[in-house]
Amino acid sequence: MRALIVLVLACPIWADQLTQQMTARLADEADAFQRLAPKVLGTETLHQKSRGATSRFRVRVGDAARAAPPVEFRERDIVSEYAYASLGTDTQTIHEMRKVVSAEGKPVEDAKKAQQTLAKIITSNDQQRKLQLLKAFEPYGLTGEVTDFGQMILLFLPRSIARYEFTLDGLEILGKVHTLVFRYKQIDGAGAVTVFDASHKDAARGFRAEGRIWVVEDTYLPVRISMLSTSGEGISSVREEATVDYELSRFGVLLPASTLHRELSGGRLVTENHFVYSDFHKFGADSDISFEPEK
Repeated sequence: MRALIVLVLACPIWADQLTQQMTARLADEADAFQRLAPKVLGTETLHQKSRGATSRFRVRVGDAARAAPPVEFRERDIVSEYAYASLGTDTQTIHEMRKVVSAEGKPVEDAKKAQQTLAKIITSNDQQRKLQLLKAFEPYGLTGEVTDFGQMILLFLPRSIARYEFTLDGLEILGKVHTLVFRYKQIDGAGAVTVFDASHKDAARGFRAEGRIWVVEDTYLPVRISMLSTSGEGISSVREEATVDYELSRFGVLLPASTLHRELSGGRLVTENHFVYSDFHKFGADSDISFEPEK
């Protein structure tokens, strides 16, 4: 298979055929994700490293005066019950929802109670409570950043995948998995990704998505999707990077396993968020969470 792939990379027609097979599988998996996601709960563990505020006045003597000041980062861990829900009348757009159970090692809420509360809110029609739930996570450090990472695969739903251009980029081994790597770039439609900038009163900026997709070389199953956005130049430049690893869940549908997000300003790391997802389970018979959805 790998010898054949090497030949394919040199032949545009064969590369196009591989790309068509990959995008067909990708769209199918995105569609399956959209149908399953609102029915599951999981646990999210976030390790965040962010550049802390430093004093503007420093005294340094001798060689230390010529050295750059040390980079200071603040690190924290946040554990949440994690789920997906639609907001407003657009039932096809899914957002991440969280209920924090511990922050920096200190308990915030009982995990079972948090599960019950989260499940009731996401299955209700009360849009205000869903928005309040989103706002409740801001004090824990994600204000102004993209947080809807886990569902990145939804960029490639059957109805929207034609907006992207795909190019076979090569071969790569992820762990022990042999993958084909494709580049993608949005070429049509409004910006698929929105970033809210807390430093500018939550001003929203949209951009067209681009990045790479890793798929198992013999089945085209997506196992990793990355995204990149840049704005500005030089010391004013802002770069956002996100990579999501997916795994087949016990429900036969892809769900996120981890996400790494990095924000750089002027080439310097500002924030790094590492999310790990676990223990996905369905409502109802598959779970000990049972209730009547709120009307």
